[in-house]
Amino acid sequence: MGAFIMASLDNGMSMLDVPTFWQYIVKGAILLLAVWMDSATKRRV
Repeated sequence: MGAFIMASLDNGMSMLDVPTFWQYIVKGAILLLAVWMDSATKRRV
């Protein structure tokens, strides 16, 4: 599921002609957010 989301995001940003630099920034931020959310939910259990 995560790979599908990242591929769709990459495709969408390419279609919108977002510069490569910003594509890496956005994908990195989403990845960090996903890791943070995963660790936060595991601490509660």
